[in-house]
Amino acid sequence: MNSAVTGALKQGLLAAGHYRRALGRLRFPGVVVLGYHGLRGDDWPDGSMAFENLHVRASTFEGHCRVVRDTCDPITLDDWRAAVSGAAPLPPRPVLVTFDDGYRSVFTIGAPILAAYRLPAVAFACSDPMEHRRLLWFDDLAAREGEAAVEPWKSREYAPWLAACATRTQAVADDDPRALMTSKELQTLSRQPGIEIGAHTSRHPILAHAAPAAQRAEIADNRAALEAWTGRPVRAFAYPNGRPGVDYDGATVTILRDLGFDFGFTMRPGFATPSDPPLERSRFMIVADVLAPELAHRMASAWPR
Repeated sequence: MNSAVTGALKQGLLAAGHYRRALGRLRFPGVVVLGYHGLRGDDWPDGSMAFENLHVRASTFEGHCRVVRDTCDPITLDDWRAAVSGAAPLPPRPVLVTFDDGYRSVFTIGAPILAAYRLPAVAFACSDPMEHRRLLWFDDLAAREGEAAVEPWKSREYAPWLAACATRTQAVADDDPRALMTSKELQTLSRQPGIEIGAHTSRHPILAHAAPAAQRAEIADNRAALEAWTGRPVRAFAYPNGRPGVDYDGATVTILRDLGFDFGFTMRPGFATPSDPPLERSRFMIVADVLAPELAHRMASAWPR
């Protein structure tokens, strides 16, 4: 069966209420943490930006929010903290929405949709390009040299990587979907009910290639900036790229623990179960070609339990 036929079938099942009924009979083995990056308007032309699949269209994201609201139990990180402490159990089908990097589209497109569907979320933000109104290093490099140029940079040691980034990253217009939020927009987002701001390092390095002191500075400086801008404590962290043992290491986890973070999120796919280490929670990465029926299908039956 080709993908178009399969997609149409899943759309029909969603419209007929099949996934709502199927999910209503389930209890998830852990929390479904949805890992997004950026968003883009429906009118943004295809093929006009690098890493396009990391920027979900507004209508697609709204469809996801509708599925989550209608079939699952959206939670905040504070709900999860209460469950960890034993103060209150999690609901049967807990879902947490997260965004990495701090793209401005999360504020301009995502926040109104989240509010309309009364969904909480966590936005993990990089502070240095946000403060200086610059592209994230990989968006800048991909725009100049193509996506394939980014992968070799991920294996560079931190010091030469940092020096190269300092001479290359370019300013970006606020209406560019690759732009990050301003500090004022981040503050406003943090005031929206149900929204929590989390740390994501200052500059989005691959932490495993940095010495512990450099890792600590990236994490601590990032948290200090976010707390100064929002006036609120930052207690959760998402690892850049997030692959255990590849993008971060044991020293990173120790630093988070020493700094008092209570939640850490990887990009290891899976339900975030009680057996997950608190600072290495699993997530399901969501990309632009995952439409609402596909998300419902995955939550109901496709994701391994």
